[in-house]
Amino acid sequence: MSSIGYYFELYLASFIMWSFLMVFLFNLVRKSALPKGDTALMAISLTIFLFYLFSDPLIITAIGFDILHSSGTYLFWFTFNLACLLIILRLTSGANLGKLPAKLYVIIGLTVNMLLFLAMHIDINVLMHYEHWWFWTFYSITVNVMDVMMIIALLTNKDFLGLLGCYRWGVETKQSA
Repeated sequence: MSSIGYYFELYLASFIMWSFLMVFLFNLVRKSALPKGDTALMAISLTIFLFYLFSDPLIITAIGFDILHSSGTYLFWFTFNLACLLIILRLTSGANLGKLPAKLYVIIGLTVNMLLFLAMHIDINVLMHYEHWWFWTFYSITVNVMDVMMIIALLTNKDFLGLLGCYRWGVETKQSA
């Protein structure tokens, strides 16, 4: 990998983390404007920001651990996303998806990212693929698309891709069967 690509990936990860900070601050201000409003969106934003902060490659490198050159990198990110997802599910256990569609987008985004982290860990550390192939490009694009999707969902709290409609259709189909 070229040094430009290496630094681009580092700073892209930091930009995503910074975006989650801005989303949290936006939701904090929105919550301050409506003190009796629901805190679930703010809690989700804070949780994701903190988990992304503590798993950011630049932050981890600054404390002396080069996570990008470790065999456990993808497993580390898988574990962090799993913990983040479980905490968000616990914090929002009573939240209605109709009022909080961002929750569904975050669940989908974190789950897809977790599965991709696990697949990359298996690909590199178990199957020992060290040459670039199509899955690595798919991984890189999809993880970033999922992050942007979660950021937009947390900013708007709208079902902008129609995932909530698909979810409801799936639940109704399952219940009628």
